[in-house]
Amino acid sequence: MVLRDRVTSREEKSLEMRDRGIDWGAVAMATIVMLVEGYDLVIYGNTLPIMLKEPSLGLTVGVAGIVGSAVFVGMLFGGLSVGTLAHYLGLRSMLTVGICCFSISMAGAALIHEPWLFCVLRFLAGWGLGSVMPTCMAMTRQSSTTRLGPLAISTVMAGIPLGGMVASLFTYVGAATMGWRGLFVLGSLLGVFLLPFVASFARRVANNAGGSSQRQERKIPQPSWIIVLIGCLATFCFLLTYYGLVTWLTQLMTELRVPLSGALQLALVLNVGGAVGSVAIGVVAMRFGSLRTLVCAGVVSVVMLVLIPSGAVSGTGLMVVVTVLGMVAPATQNLVNAIIAESVPAENRAASLGKTLGVGRVGAIAAPLLGSWLLASVPKGAGLTGGAGLVFVAFACTCLVGVGAALLFPFGVRRAQAVKVESGR
Repeated sequence: MVLRDRVTSREEKSLEMRDRGIDWGAVAMATIVMLVEGYDLVIYGNTLPIMLKEPSLGLTVGVAGIVGSAVFVGMLFGGLSVGTLAHYLGLRSMLTVGICCFSISMAGAALIHEPWLFCVLRFLAGWGLGSVMPTCMAMTRQSSTTRLGPLAISTVMAGIPLGGMVASLFTYVGAATMGWRGLFVLGSLLGVFLLPFVASFARRVANNAGGSSQRQERKIPQPSWIIVLIGCLATFCFLLTYYGLVTWLTQLMTELRVPLSGALQLALVLNVGGAVGSVAIGVVAMRFGSLRTLVCAGVVSVVMLVLIPSGAVSGTGLMVVVTVLGMVAPATQNLVNAIIAESVPAENRAASLGKTLGVGRVGAIAAPLLGSWLLASVPKGAGLTGGAGLVFVAFACTCLVGVGAALLFPFGVRRAQAVKVESGR
């Protein structure tokens, strides 16, 4: 009788969520998790000019690119492994393991003096971050209806630029007193702060899904490969663009003769735009559809990326351009995630998102390396032909290719449905 009452209560809560469309409590918890993830991802790029000036660390521009890529290599492996590990551990345990991994790694990074050890710890932090993101998105999608799924996922992904905004603000205010090591320790403590929320988050998701987020005895889920392949190409391009900006914006603006304080302000503005834009563009996607909104956001990103180094804007105009870029650049990937989450069955969602984000991380891995190579090999100069200008142009080109890849999604969905029908005969 007690078991029956519990099941009935769970079903009632699931029906309540469907009536509301979104369980905003679960979405808020997932957003907080993504905020801490965003802090970890952005703090390295924000503190890079400071680390390059610390002789005891031994970083050069070339080595900094390798260290910057290490976190994305870790995210690749985290994303690829999350489907299988979540099957055996359950979503709640998977989330806890990922948070602990990147928190411990951040604390360790604050204590080292060797670039190779810094690289190893950033890789481990990346593994934790790469496993947390698809887990959070799969749990978020379980807490929303189909119509409001893009808004829920976009809202949660707004946590990443929010975390970047916090990282930029703390760097601007506290870098002189805390140093980059203190800022890394702070990120580790933020991860520890998350752990009490995980159990509550998992319970809400289980209630919303009318089931459990714990381990289930069933076949290991397989991703929808046609959709995943298209998603991998689009994700590669959009992550290369966005994480290239996250890693190099501060340094690029100093190369364009913007003072460090001004460059840090622009990094803050980029993340403010990302936080606002993720939610705003999620609302737009509800009205006009995820794919149309993605294409428009991608084209606007290309225009903004070319405008920044062109010299056509400065002062307040430059602030506006960077704000708009912050609004649209991360939104492209958010909408790819939403399209994939809507295009695959619920049981394959974590695996499909994990594979897409995992393989697509190669773009994020390439971004710091591409930036460091162009800056090291092209002479400094203003305009589109200088080293910093060519980095922006390269990011604009990859964004445009990503838009082209995203236009293949309707074909992928039709093909996946046809394969499903043929296999069911």
